Amino acid sequence: MRTVPELLGDIPWFRRVPRDELRRVAGHFLPESLVAGQVLWRQGEAVSELGILVEGELVASLDGAEVGRVRAPDLVGEASAFFLGATRTATLAADRDATVLVLPTPDLRALRFQRSEVYACLLDQALRALVRRVGHTSREIAKHATGGNEQPRRAEPGVLARLWRTLRPGAPSMPCPPLGPLLRRMPGLGELVPEVEDALAAAFVPQSYAEGEVIVLEGESSNALWLVADGEIDVLRNVRGDRAELLTKLRAGQQFGMNTMIEMGPRTASCVAVTAGWLFRMDRAAWDALDGEAASRWRESVLATLASQIRNANGALARALGARRVPTVSPRPSPFAKSAGASVPPPGGPYPGATGPRVAAVDGFSELLRASGYLETLPADEAELENLSFTVDEDTRRRGR
Repeated sequence: MRTVPELLGDIPWFRRVPRDELRRVAGHFLPESLVAGQVLWRQGEAVSELGILVEGELVASLDGAEVGRVRAPDLVGEASAFFLGATRTATLAADRDATVLVLPTPDLRALRFQRSEVYACLLDQALRALVRRVGHTSREIAKHATGGNEQPRRAEPGVLARLWRTLRPGAPSMPCPPLGPLLRRMPGLGELVPEVEDALAAAFVPQSYAEGEVIVLEGESSNALWLVADGEIDVLRNVRGDRAELLTKLRAGQQFGMNTMIEMGPRTASCVAVTAGWLFRMDRAAWDALDGEAASRWRESVLATLASQIRNANGALARALGARRVPTVSPRPSPFAKSAGASVPPPGGPYPGATGPRVAAVDGFSELLRASGYLETLPADEAELENLSFTVDEDTRRRGR
């Protein structure tokens, strides 16, 4: 059998890590060989480790029903391992002989405390995995909202922009609020030492917007994310032909656009200003320039946000379909958040198709809209996020800060 450093060296995510560093951290990883049918983790167990599947294939099952498969090389249990107090939401068993490198949670925290490049690579890979699941869930929602297996048809962006633009433009009358309190409302950023807060603040640029302005247009590419500082923004999506359906409303403290910062792709919804206001914008260059503690804190916060978005969206999708589980969504659903249950405001305003009768392809069309809204942002007062215990919290205590 190959050694742990050799197995780590063959994983694509670790190509930027020097071989000496891989050899140094190899002792943190425990190789585990599984035969066909052997269980790695069981549903309901406390999360105590992260896994890297380096050989073979695993089957994920929920309440005895298969919900997905994991093929090497891939992370398993990746999102939950970055937090404390989570439980497994699926059982993982070998479909055929498999090898998993198991990283106990204390060792993961040790790598973070040492500021190991291996930890940074694991965190980046976890983010990419969650963004792919966001896309998978989004496609599943679109399939049910349109009554078929094809993606919704989109009109030309220019046409939509003209349809959605209001006739009451106006700039904000008040100065931009400070960024610090908004950052501290995000998951994992409740307590920031001054140097970390300053580094994050330097990555954002304030941007005003006028009433009726189309800030983001569905289908367009973009290289930025935004944090709402003041005002109100409607999030809309084409879910049936050229109909624009209201998914959710964004207010101060809520973010949008994180997904395309991790993996490039078209915007999945449009954001249109209801009132004049302020945003804080972070572009890709600023994201990439973050380093050290600021980079870790920011990526961990985004990881928690994405995990909760997926969990909430999958819950709403399951309710829309009238089922307790949806096997085709998210092979390894994240256990971070319960569905927030926040209501989507009723459609209205200057959007095409926003009024009049609705004919849904499945029951619970409003839940499909809610599910789509969860994929775009989190409620600013998401209760379960307040109770998450982050890896970084323990590190901060150990440093006496």
